[in-house]
Amino acid sequence: MNEVKKKILMVDDVALNHATARDVLESNYELYEALSADEGFKILETVIPDLILLDIVMPDMNGMEMLKKLKETPAYKSIPVIFLTADTSAEAEVEGFNLGIVDYITKPFVPTVMKKRIETQIELAEYERDLERKVDQKVEEMEKMYDIITTSFAGLVESRDGVTGGHLKNTSIYFTAFIEHLKSLPQYRTMLPANIVKKACRCAPLHDIGKIAIKDAVLQKPASLSTGEFNEMKLHALIGGEIFDYIKERIPDKDFADIAGKIALSHHERWDGTGYPEGLAGESIPLVARIMSIVDVYDALTSERPYKEPFSHEKAMGLIAEGSGTQFDPNLVEEFLSISRVIKECLLAKEQMILQKQYFTSKYTNK
Repeated sequence: MNEVKKKILMVDDVALNHATARDVLESNYELYEALSADEGFKILETVIPDLILLDIVMPDMNGMEMLKKLKETPAYKSIPVIFLTADTSAEAEVEGFNLGIVDYITKPFVPTVMKKRIETQIELAEYERDLERKVDQKVEEMEKMYDIITTSFAGLVESRDGVTGGHLKNTSIYFTAFIEHLKSLPQYRTMLPANIVKKACRCAPLHDIGKIAIKDAVLQKPASLSTGEFNEMKLHALIGGEIFDYIKERIPDKDFADIAGKIALSHHERWDGTGYPEGLAGESIPLVARIMSIVDVYDALTSERPYKEPFSHEKAMGLIAEGSGTQFDPNLVEEFLSISRVIKECLLAKEQMILQKQYFTSKYTNK
């Protein structure tokens, strides 16, 4: 079986230089040739080479300018670049290394030396990519482990609660759909970068974790709560906040604990300041908690309870719209209503989505 040749892109405005390099390289490499930076970028639209040989002195866009553009482009920035140039000045060499080249070869070059230096840089780039793949794989494995642990803890909390079966799982599904929509909007993009969204979605099933400390007589009561019982139930938000404050001091991922704590503590706050436990109002309520408060209520409305039948998607959306500006952030309500079709699809498909997420449930509990 023939070994696949590595690809090299050579960008040089002198045809004779291409001919000289071709004689040295084409037996070992698949060589692509460009007489200008513009031609080089056209080739890059269809071919991602393993290495670029780049001259410095060229008309229109010189090598330094092309190098800057390469390093500013995510698709090209990891391609190793070697300057192959007649410019022997120390200043050019230093500037090249500062901009990200991996080697600097001056003309006229020694063929055997140039081949070895190219070979070395391609091997180093492959080694680095292999390390990155292994790191990404380990990170992915750890994230899957975190997801399983998170959802299993949520399942344990839920196993004590005979009233809200499926609630933690369902709200996680709606929360993910809603926040994925919000992160694409200009007004939320800076507040919801991808890393924060990922952590928030992982935290979502833990929003009621404080219920683990609420008495069974209150948590599992199959009827409306008395004032005293409701006051005790409200403590779950404070307890949830305390749990994540404790965790935050003891794990390296401070963002995860911080986001989880904000959601657990503040998802029962109201836009008008009449919520609990702290009576926060407006934008003083953390954004992730404001998002959770909407999906939390949506699931409660569309789920069966001992004291009520599930409401339809349409009725639930209508009630959430009525709470705009009082219970909920009006801007978020507007966006939630705008993805009504997506949320309805989540409602219809939630049981299958739960199975795919591998939530823990115990065979010893009746759900």
